[in-house]
Amino acid sequence: MLNAQEGNLVPNPSFEEYLTCPQSTGELQIQVIDWFSWQESPDFFHVCNNDGLGTAGVPDNAWGSQPPVQGNAYAGFFTYHDTFEDAREYPAAELTQPLDIGQNYYVMFYTSPYDGGVFLDQHCFSNNIGLRFFKDPVYQTTPPSTILAPDNFAHFNTIEIIDSTEDWTLIEGWFTADDDYNWVCLGNFYDDSNTATIEANDNGYCYGIYYIDNVCVATDPEECEYLLNVEDKPDLSGIYLYPNPASNTLRFAGYSGHLDLEIFSTEGRLVFSEKQLSQNSTVNIELLSTGAYIAILSNDHFHSEHILIKR
Repeated sequence: MLNAQEGNLVPNPSFEEYLTCPQSTGELQIQVIDWFSWQESPDFFHVCNNDGLGTAGVPDNAWGSQPPVQGNAYAGFFTYHDTFEDAREYPAAELTQPLDIGQNYYVMFYTSPYDGGVFLDQHCFSNNIGLRFFKDPVYQTTPPSTILAPDNFAHFNTIEIIDSTEDWTLIEGWFTADDDYNWVCLGNFYDDSNTATIEANDNGYCYGIYYIDNVCVATDPEECEYLLNVEDKPDLSGIYLYPNPASNTLRFAGYSGHLDLEIFSTEGRLVFSEKQLSQNSTVNIELLSTGAYIAILSNDHFHSEHILIKR
């Protein structure tokens, strides 16, 4: 029998609780309560730094400018570095209680790429902005160091490159626990050969940094609503595709507006795309081969990934 779980299982989901004001980038490990680093030095940004150097400030900081989704803080990590092979940053937190095997969980977080900042502009965009659960991990950057290396697996992962710096992108979906995981980690879990990038500067560099905010794992989406951007709140009621498995046609429910649908093979190849669908739209997928796919429903405000089975 499953244990009752209520509320967001991610502690300090908006990075608002901290020890002292960050003085520079790379201070998530030493300042943010309940969050740790499993490779390199993820960033912590807070408005308190605005009166100092401002490199770890909000909305303006060393890497760019972005107001938080809510509150006064957010975190950041790099997803790609053209100088150092498979260099990554992984902020991680222990869940308030382990996941129950067989239980469905709603998962969400916001992300936004940096846009250059005050240093030498090296910014670029990447895919593979992801989230992954772990059970009793041993990773840590403090001695003896046992860092996490990308191994091409994530429970949630953006196949598309997120390149919008104007606002936050909501990543959300459902996950059925296949183990009693007790940690959650964010970052790019795929190596360089499996990561796509787009340079966004004139200096010939590619350094991908993404801000993150408002991380939630809960059995009910309503437990995460307090973390949603005001623009997103009216529309999130548990988006799903049906029928699933599907044979010839496909529809979606749980969202009152229009969405774009993209279907990718498990290798990341786009095999189907249709724009501006409504809940009344019927999509013909008869020509798809049988098997598993990744279906992405998205608009300008959020992005929802689903496993689709074609039979």
